[in-house]
Amino acid sequence: MLNITLLGGISFSANGAIVKPDLGPAGRLLACYLFEFSGRVHRRERLADLFWGDTDPDKARSALNTAIWRFRKMLDLGAAGISRHLITIGEDVILEKSQALHIDTHTLEAASRRVLSRHQTGALAEAEIHEISAAVDTYSGPFLDGCDDEWVLQERERLHCLFVRSTFELMRSAAIQHRYERALDFGRRILATDPLRESVQRDVMLLLVLNGQRVEAIRSYKKLVALLKTELNIGPMPETERLYRQILSGELFVNIREITQAQFGTPEVRSG
Repeated sequence: MLNITLLGGISFSANGAIVKPDLGPAGRLLACYLFEFSGRVHRRERLADLFWGDTDPDKARSALNTAIWRFRKMLDLGAAGISRHLITIGEDVILEKSQALHIDTHTLEAASRRVLSRHQTGALAEAEIHEISAAVDTYSGPFLDGCDDEWVLQERERLHCLFVRSTFELMRSAAIQHRYERALDFGRRILATDPLRESVQRDVMLLLVLNGQRVEAIRSYKKLVALLKTELNIGPMPETERLYRQILSGELFVNIREITQAQFGTPEVRSG
């Protein structure tokens, strides 16, 4: 099996050993593109323009052919026969989907589809949470971190949104089950990659209170205030300030059931 990591950087490995193919910078990006969009038909002209657009067309075509040949050799480093999934027919290039290729972005996307499909049905089963949480853990950073090509930026934003939405649903599911420590873990995962997402900051504040950590919730608010001031030179949103005042005054505990239900869809809050 060939393991392909595209989140938080680029790496290829087979049987626990790092694979270092001789692809060159453009060829390396071409490989990432074919991995990410496997199962699709790509026109040679489009690929040559995308990765060698600043080169003479004939030279770009030649460079593409060489890169595809090297990419084919790289595939067989994972296991003999994987290269048969790279199909070139005339002007078309297709990398077929295969169980011999483990691509972290595809794992994240599959998990996201599962968790988001359960959005309306309440809490996830324990086995589902474990499996989907493991997939979410593959999000170790932005897609192809360090590359700013237009197609990369678009895919990066899409995958980040999937990660946030999926992790939020895991947090929500844990909150519904009153597993506040677990819910906090999911909330913190989101904030580790997107600390300025203020709605999740509020979720974490509420979860801290539900978990018996009122002082930590207040500390979390103050850290957010400092972060917003430093990064954006703005103050918290009115909703965040209102939640903070409710926590500080104790008013939150009077309406905690309604507030929690509005926040997470929780049917009830465990007393005690």
